[in-house]
Amino acid sequence: MDQQTNYKLKTDFLISSDVPLNHQTQTSTLKSIYKKCNGCKRRRKVFNEIDQICVQCYKAKKIPLSGNKVIDDFIKFTLTNYCKKEGGMEFVPYEKFKDIKFIAEGGFSKIYKATWIDGPIVDWNEKKQKYNRYGEMTVALKELDSSENINSRKLNELKIYYNFVSKWKPDKEDAKEDRKSRKNYYVNISDYNNINICYGITQNPITKNFMIITKYYDMGDLAHYIANDFFNYIWYNKLSILHNIASGLKNIHDANIIHKDYHSGNIFVVYSYSATTGDLGLSKSAIESLDDENEIYGIIPYVAPEVLQGQKYTKASDIYSFGMIMWELMTGRRPFWDKNHDAELIIEICDGIRPPVVTNAPKGYVELMKECWHSDPNKRPTANDLSKIFVKDGKLDCGPEFENPTKIIKSPDIGPITNNPNAVYKSRPLSAMIKSAESTRSLKIQSKN
Repeated sequence: MDQQTNYKLKTDFLISSDVPLNHQTQTSTLKSIYKKCNGCKRRRKVFNEIDQICVQCYKAKKIPLSGNKVIDDFIKFTLTNYCKKEGGMEFVPYEKFKDIKFIAEGGFSKIYKATWIDGPIVDWNEKKQKYNRYGEMTVALKELDSSENINSRKLNELKIYYNFVSKWKPDKEDAKEDRKSRKNYYVNISDYNNINICYGITQNPITKNFMIITKYYDMGDLAHYIANDFFNYIWYNKLSILHNIASGLKNIHDANIIHKDYHSGNIFVVYSYSATTGDLGLSKSAIESLDDENEIYGIIPYVAPEVLQGQKYTKASDIYSFGMIMWELMTGRRPFWDKNHDAELIIEICDGIRPPVVTNAPKGYVELMKECWHSDPNKRPTANDLSKIFVKDGKLDCGPEFENPTKIIKSPDIGPITNNPNAVYKSRPLSAMIKSAESTRSLKIQSKN
């Protein structure tokens, strides 16, 4: 089992009917005692001697069950473990959403926009003995393909997010104002850690597929945002975006997580100058020695050459992808937009080909970009390095090493353009293509010798 998903929890009693606690009038007079909880089996404060149920397990029983053991066990674990409140998940019945509209299709999922009628959990109402909720809000629903009989691996995105939040430590001054309002802080936490929040999961009653509930961003993903307004997208905002996504990458790397599918389609624009990273579905723990599956997934131009040569993903592989995003921000085009995304391109990337460099960029920008996509992973900067480059004294710094042109000079080398129809910008299985490229490349090397 994956290390990041190796949770153990005996929760059979939680599936039974509610344990009556006689609510506030009785519980407020009972003495809290640390004993082994009958639910989570941890030593915690219990309500009374008879039920011997801890506060966390009692609250978890207020969340509806999906009927799927894999999902229910995981959700109850997030609610009863010692993790921070922000990591708690829930199953939300589909009827709690309205105005559901299809908006996009990814490599392994379909994305919908919806209105969550009650909104996410904010805190616990001691008087009413129930959760307080944020209220109506717009969310994204990510329907996982072929997930009716969901297994532990299909829940990877939620598990990785939980693993991340449990380890993430905000700066002391981070979110200071919003912390005064639990309601704002919980819903907007992704604005501070730069990772899109996962609220839980629901199920499409027609397809029976499960759907991950995340925050919705009106401005869409970075790839489409760049293409739609490239020539009005000033360099200050671009560098601010890069600082945001570098900070998000630093945060997940600090939690020993590798993204493994890092590209502009998985980065969501919050404002013209800020963004957050999402889609951790292919991510893994950086301290695992082996993957459960040997299949490699991704979008070829963003996959590091060492991975295309059969090596394992590392944090440095994510940095290579960051370099490609830098190129995209510089040119307004997807990397290798003019090439077929096939075994031949894989061979070229392994042999050192990179997208053409244009001069329309701040001083120092191109040099940093080239460091990120260096063929030697050990010579690439770290996410921690990148998160500091654009910041000075806690504020965005765009000079003097990044002297910024105030407007972008139009030229044939930059700006949105129609992609080659054989350029595929959806994550997909690549292993067969990589093996084909490896075989062809070996034959070419042998023929030269």
